[in-house]
Amino acid sequence: MRKGISVFVCVCFLCCLTGCSREKMNAQIAESIGTLGLYENNEPVETPKMKAQREMEAAEEKVEENVGGHLQKAARLAASYDYERALKELDQISEEYQDDDRVISARIDYQRLQGELVKFGGDLAHFSVKSLIVDTQRAFDGDDMAYYYNNWSLTVDEFKAILQSLYNRDYILMDIHDIVVHVENADGTTSFALNTPLVPKGKTPIILSFTEANYYDHQAENGFSARMVLDENEKVQNEYTDASGKTMVGAYDVVPIVDAFVEEHPDFSLRGAKGIISVTGYEGVFGYGIETGASTISRIAASLRDSGWQIACHSYANDSLETGMDYDELANDLDEWEEKVGSLVGDTDLLIYPYGEEVAEGTMKMELLLEKGYQFFFGIWTTADFLQVNSDYVRQTRRTLDGYDLYMYADSLKDFFDAKDILDKTRYAFE
Repeated sequence: MRKGISVFVCVCFLCCLTGCSREKMNAQIAESIGTLGLYENNEPVETPKMKAQREMEAAEEKVEENVGGHLQKAARLAASYDYERALKELDQISEEYQDDDRVISARIDYQRLQGELVKFGGDLAHFSVKSLIVDTQRAFDGDDMAYYYNNWSLTVDEFKAILQSLYNRDYILMDIHDIVVHVENADGTTSFALNTPLVPKGKTPIILSFTEANYYDHQAENGFSARMVLDENEKVQNEYTDASGKTMVGAYDVVPIVDAFVEEHPDFSLRGAKGIISVTGYEGVFGYGIETGASTISRIAASLRDSGWQIACHSYANDSLETGMDYDELANDLDEWEEKVGSLVGDTDLLIYPYGEEVAEGTMKMELLLEKGYQFFFGIWTTADFLQVNSDYVRQTRRTLDGYDLYMYADSLKDFFDAKDILDKTRYAFE
């Protein structure tokens, strides 16, 4: 059909140039498509062969429209081991196309791979990072903040190297909620119990958190990104202004770097999991004032959740919940976070303790946290992994990753990466 159309166009063009009559033009077109003398005045018409070709192409387009998109979505889900959702995606294909060879083959593969998943019951490491240094010359420039950044932050290159090493050593990002199952009690209530989540054979799950994703005022002028932004596809990127004053948008911090890595390596994410992002509130959220940037904060939070991230409370004031606040102050802080931050980023059952200082179990403060709906609590234990599943809440410790910990505790990280090889050579000496 395409060939006939091309001939038709060419003949029309030549006739226009040469001034030939419509009668002559019709005869030339009819001759070119094999209908000369068959129709009145040799008017150009679609031949049976052309019609058959057109109908066949239309049928193929209809099949591809119905089948191809679902197959692509299912393949993407299966690449991150989410075989259950991949199979459900195949179910969305119309019944008349379920016998397509590609659909049958995909279904068989996903069912087989789903059956090859194994239960995981080992230690669950949790790695925690803060905003990343983009420009080490500005971060380590000898001012009052240089010591702080040298000790408590990673550089972009260090973080990328850590991700690559974790991937190379068969670690995989997992949702912390996968570590528990809900058990129905005799009285109708439900309780937590330790789960043994299904994972690919040979893979070890880990938890990742990005704490204090607020973008405090002191950071932008010292070689960090200034805020999260959304690109034309509503995906999170970062805004960064270099030393010359040029502002750029790209992967300059944790979220877009992890997103890009998982996009390239979907098998680094178990069922689409990315990590936990915690925020305070006293200096805005994601780089925006709570009042002036409320709509942007909400859009960013929605994008984060849609792409596999979860959002956690880090308190409103970023003060210790145990020694920095009494009961009433804690209640006020939680209320303020819920009203000013939670209302924008969404409800959460995750709480990352500021400075890792945990609220004592069995106290009125812990009861208050549970009443507020928090069920997963994260402290700090830099050199080891700890997980405790109680009937109504979970405690886990985080391994903080920063310059100081990579230098001082390299031996405790050797199963995950070679810390001393990763450390940026422009850092100050550690004391």
